[in-house]
Amino acid sequence: MNVKTLKTATMLIALVTVLLIGAVPLADSKAADSAQFEPATERTEVIARYEKMRYGMYIHFTIKTFTDESFLETIKGPLPPPKIYNPTNLDVDQWVATAKASGMRYAVLTSKHALGFALWDSKYTDYDVASSGNKTDVVAEFVKACRKYEIAPVLFYSLGSDVAHRRDRKMSGDIWYEHANNQITELLTNYGPISAFWLDGLNRVPPARLQQAYDTIKSIQPDCLVIANQGYSDGTRLTYWPTDIVTGECTCPPPKGHNPWMKYNGKTYYIPMEVCNTSAQGIFSKGWFWEPGEQLREIKRELLPLFQKSIGRKANLTLNVTINRQGKVPAATVKRLSELYEAIKRSGR
Repeated sequence: MNVKTLKTATMLIALVTVLLIGAVPLADSKAADSAQFEPATERTEVIARYEKMRYGMYIHFTIKTFTDESFLETIKGPLPPPKIYNPTNLDVDQWVATAKASGMRYAVLTSKHALGFALWDSKYTDYDVASSGNKTDVVAEFVKACRKYEIAPVLFYSLGSDVAHRRDRKMSGDIWYEHANNQITELLTNYGPISAFWLDGLNRVPPARLQQAYDTIKSIQPDCLVIANQGYSDGTRLTYWPTDIVTGECTCPPPKGHNPWMKYNGKTYYIPMEVCNTSAQGIFSKGWFWEPGEQLREIKRELLPLFQKSIGRKANLTLNVTINRQGKVPAATVKRLSELYEAIKRSGR
């Protein structure tokens, strides 16, 4: 039996198991009753370590990088075949080395974005690097480089949006969330300690299912912080729960600064904030994914004020960096990040 046949058999066994045995349905109203874990009610050592890191790199790289359509057109159109993913000079070490040289202390990798393409050889799907034009396990290389450069590794996983599996393979309900939790388990079991785990696409995720994912993560790696993306929020409200970190997508905290003592259902928790924004501007993906002709943001007018506003208002900043079709951080981006780091040091931050 070849590897692809073995993977297909594994996927079928997993699917049949869910269909025959069935996971216990998780009604939204019973989310609190089924919870095993909850966020911290004090500033723990793990959270303090996260806050002290302050500045990180967001790495958007997936099969979307190799399409010429806008992000919206890509997720609404036919699923890109895995073979088009084919970086010709993939250098994951260079990504993390760039983060280190730019003064960053952690890095976030889109291990599986909204199209459902996995950057590792997942035994639960054939829509992954193992079926592509470049079979490198990007997650493994990313974590390896993070250990080498003493950068904290963070993995991103799209829990709510997955075109390949939810739309095209008609996975829903118990079947979909069994699949998602199996992949989350792979990521947290096969690559050693992961500092944090980003969950995205949550507007389609029932509260009980988010709690289920949170419990899965914490049961495997209790010190792994869970970041449930809150969308365009200034950090003053908790829309998606549970989360250890509140996010502000392209949004900074209010002028008075982020207050990490936040209430949810009448109970007070210690929830720090992370701002995520882009280092470039683009037409097709707003600077999140690489595209020809992307324009880097200016340091004095945009990037340095973004850093100062985020850090000065008591939030971490995770700055997105696009990876091109060669599989590298473009030279112009490397230069701009270096210049930004010099400007940050001159500013006294």
